[in-house]
This record gives sequence, C-alpha cells and structure tokens, in this order.
Amino acid sequence: MVSQYDGYNYTVRLERGERLSEALEQFFVKSEVQILGASVTGVGAAEQLTLGFYDLENKEYNWREFPAMYEITSLLGTVARDEHDNLMFHLHGTFSDRDYQVVGGHVKDFVVGGTCELFIHVTYQPLKRKRDEATGLNLLDL
Repeated sequence: MVSQYDGYNYTVRLERGERLSEALEQFFVKSEVQILGASVTGVGAAEQLTLGFYDLENKEYNWREFPAMYEITSLLGTVARDEHDNLMFHLHGTFSDRDYQVVGGHVKDFVVGGTCELFIHVTYQPLKRKRDEATGLNLLDL
C-alpha cells in the first residue's frame, strides 16, 4: 500500500494480493492525522469477494463468496467510529466478471486483483455510529 496526502484528502493504492480489510485498518491506524470520519470511493480489481445483503427481518447479513477475478466498477462508503472509538467501515460495491455480469452488495472483504485505487475524503466533523435496536444496524449518529 502506498498513499499520498494533500492536506485533507488521501489517495491510496493497494497492491495485488493485499486484503482490503487489513489494508484499510492499517491505513487508518497509521495515517498522518487521526481520522474521525471519511467517505471512501474506489476502483480497480478484486478477487475472493465476500458480499452481503442485510436481512432486515432477521437483523443479520446473508454473506456470499465470489472467488473469481472482478473489475471493481464502484466501491463507496463511509468510515466512522463506534461508541468505543473503534473504526467502522461501511462499504458497498459493484463488481463485473469477465462475462460483464455484475454482482454487488455490502462489502465485507476482498483480495486486491491488479490494483485498487481509493480516494479517501476526510469529513469536517467526526462521524460516529450508534446501535439502532429497531434495525439491528449501527447507524450514523447525526
């Protein structure tokens, strides 16, 4: 992973074989400034995807693995802190296979294919998440 900081935004390039969850955690822990909230966008390639769909009735994610290589056609989301100041990544993505078939959902993790380019926009105000009992989700506490 390599990154560049312009005083407010980060551009991050993940290398082939890096795991998204580990790289993001490492990046936010080691960043030049403590990031209290951010939005994330990205493109690139990924394999070994784990995507989820939230079952609101049962208050749980249904996870599915996609082992092939995919183009990341869109990756976006937020980074916030929970009530205990732990990082929480909320990412969604769409991914296209070699037959141009698209899958998408809540991104749990993936391994970077050729590259993954992320743009991380730091928010002006801290972002916090708080558990919502009605949905079972950790919602932005605004």
